Amino acid sequence: MEKAKITHEEAVAKFEAAKKKKRECLKQLEKSMKEIYKKRTGKEADKFFAL
Repeated sequence: MEKAKITHEEAVAKFEAAKKKKRECLKQLEKSMKEIYKKRTGKEADKFFAL
């Protein structure tokens, strides 16, 4: 069985797509965590940190 090689352009496109998906997920996570924090404490969250 042979491994299929991908071109540089395909690798870059795949990497960029993963970065875009990560940014979208982090944005959604930040929004939901800030809503939960506000509901729990009654204060606005001014910071957000995720790895």
